Amino acid sequence: MKRWLIYAAALGAALLFNISPFQSMDIAKLAPVEAVWITDSGDSVYLETDTGDVGVGTDVESALQDMKAKASGIIFLETADYLIVEQGDESILSQVYSVFRPSCKVCCSSDKPDLKECAAFLSAHEPKVTLQQIRASAIMLPMLKQAQGRMELLEQ
Repeated sequence: MKRWLIYAAALGAALLFNISPFQSMDIAKLAPVEAVWITDSGDSVYLETDTGDVGVGTDVESALQDMKAKASGIIFLETADYLIVEQGDESILSQVYSVFRPSCKVCCSSDKPDLKECAAFLSAHEPKVTLQQIRASAIMLPMLKQAQGRMELLEQ
């Protein structure tokens, strides 16, 4: 009986002093991302989202910090469903495992596609390769091609 009184007193104190393990966040400020383009020029990593946010840095983490500093809202990459990496820069994927969900679908492209159109296209033609599969073993990425306003996903 005394234990329940202690728990009730602790809960009452937490409510009274507004102590909470959860951090509040204004949903209107969130910028949910669906598709992300990533490329590595050797000197810098370039990230761009379908929301139009851009970040540049020496690695993925610094590019993400740059993007968050410039963004008008709170960048929320945990919602990203699709990651498009520039063909030839697939080695950069080893830096994104802590940033994106393991179930994020991955493909490559020789040129940066229109990311808003790309998100809509990929939601209908989802790549079969996820970050989790790439991390587990070397897998060939599907190729996203865009020409004359049309897109095509070529599984290899």
